Amino acid sequence: MEVEAAVREHARRTISREPEARDDLAPGAELTPPDLLERLGRTRFEGFELVAHAKIGVHHVFKTKFVGPTVIVVQARWAREAGGRWQIREAEIVRTEVGLARDVQSSLPPSGPE
Repeated sequence: MEVEAAVREHARRTISREPEARDDLAPGAELTPPDLLERLGRTRFEGFELVAHAKIGVHHVFKTKFVGPTVIVVQARWAREAGGRWQIREAEIVRTEVGLARDVQSSLPPSGPE
């Protein structure tokens, strides 16, 4: 499996709240916060988007934007392990946004002539 396919599958499992998402963590993976997967599992997401990818030596760094009422962007460093499987070595939440745009917009008075 290519790295991008592994990242997409992990994101799909994450938003579906599948426990197998944890299998994508390499032994000793560093997560910030340490309960990162649990936090993602407690949040309802409608989808995800891969927003950035950089290759650094044999490692690949991806930013994945999980989209829902709350938007969470996770940056993760992936590496191919001994068996050829891609796994997360390090991951952190780099941005969180509460989706207030719809609520704010709907509370504004209508524009135009009265």
